[in-house]
Amino acid sequence: MKNDSRPSRTSHLIGIAGAGMRSLAQVLLGRGWRLSGSDLAPGQIHFLIEAGVRVHRGHAAEHLPEGTNLVVFSDAVPADNPERRRAAELGIPSFSYFELLGHLMSRRRGIAVAGTHGKSTAAAMAADLLAGAGLDPTVVYGASPLGSPCGGRAGQGELMLVEACEYRANFLHLCPQQAVILGIEPDHFDYYRSARQLERAFAAFAARVPKEGLVLAAADCPVTRRVTSGLGCRVETFGLRPDADWSACGLQGREGRYRLSIVHRGEHLGDVRLRIPGRHNVINALAAAAVASANGVREKQVCRGLSEFRGLCRRLQTVGDWGGVVFVDDYAHHPTEVAAGLRAVREMYPGRRLWCVFQPHQASRTEVLLDELAESLQNADRVVVAEIFRAREGDYRPGEPTAAELGREVARGGVEVPQVHTAQEIVRLLETRLEPGDVVVMMGAGDIGKVRDGLVERIREDRAAG
Repeated sequence: MKNDSRPSRTSHLIGIAGAGMRSLAQVLLGRGWRLSGSDLAPGQIHFLIEAGVRVHRGHAAEHLPEGTNLVVFSDAVPADNPERRRAAELGIPSFSYFELLGHLMSRRRGIAVAGTHGKSTAAAMAADLLAGAGLDPTVVYGASPLGSPCGGRAGQGELMLVEACEYRANFLHLCPQQAVILGIEPDHFDYYRSARQLERAFAAFAARVPKEGLVLAAADCPVTRRVTSGLGCRVETFGLRPDADWSACGLQGREGRYRLSIVHRGEHLGDVRLRIPGRHNVINALAAAAVASANGVREKQVCRGLSEFRGLCRRLQTVGDWGGVVFVDDYAHHPTEVAAGLRAVREMYPGRRLWCVFQPHQASRTEVLLDELAESLQNADRVVVAEIFRAREGDYRPGEPTAAELGREVARGGVEVPQVHTAQEIVRLLETRLEPGDVVVMMGAGDIGKVRDGLVERIREDRAAG
């Protein structure tokens, strides 16, 4: 790992189709690496195949090409994966996704964007501002910008900006000179057994920033303020609190999108009109503005760049209008995100009947946050709960929560909840119940896209038959 730009570097990426791994692959290609990869569901990687990356469906020892001198694997890939085992047999160095990001960052001036919510959006905003100012950063985050297949960018500048995930304390592999913490809430219950354990992980992450560095902390989150108090480096806050170092004034919303004036320690820096919906994105914009300013981007460039930011796929993305019904796609799966997303959709389409098709993500998260999830879904008129996406959890075990159980809790709040849960059942229900003027938001971090795709296919069939 002495030189990450040597053309002779040949790497095999296990789990290459994941959002973060796709972005990493894009960066490695830009650095001159030769790549191969594998994934159980190799979707959304046509751009890699077109660039000459050979991608295998499924995992097998023989997928590891001869001459490979580095293996990278995603968090979803277990230690007994046949390709990881084969690499170990051959003595090929293997790194997790975040371990390799840490190696790459160690050669540059690192910026890491962390927090329970908003990491991808804030990172994407900041990346656009840095790139637009000609700083040519290297960028890796786990989402796709609208019109682009991934959030990876192989820049030639000294900056490297990455989305830093707290799961399994992965962000402790990074060595940033600047860090953003967008807020801390209990999550990842299959790893963190207590809120205190999670808080300690974030404290360790913040402490990795050197004394000459900078930590940008969410002013509206008391846990973040506690974690970042007493650090040896400079700390600045951002948020909607008037005493934040970076704050917004003159906030005005129209159809879910907000106008604001950015204020830094009492000084008005400029006005922004966000194209992306949601009051929560005002906070993401303030974080991005603070990152950009810390790296020398001028105020006018910051405001212009934030006003031009188009957004990310599956972040309150309006994906179509069929038969007078609007469909919105969103990644939200934590109660705070669900509540913020539904509020934004209400503002985007006021007075219209709102359906939410929600897929819980992990039984462990659903069990701990069942009441909070049920409460967060109350802002919809109709809620359909899809089967729980069991990421990293294996088969259902007796006693674990179910989609039906969450549905019953939502219904107790007075919301209509049809008792259908499979993708096929949901498609059939919506096909018969939707009316012109309805809005359907599909929420979840799993395979909820099957519902969207199934509906689109039914609509196309109906039109063809008609």
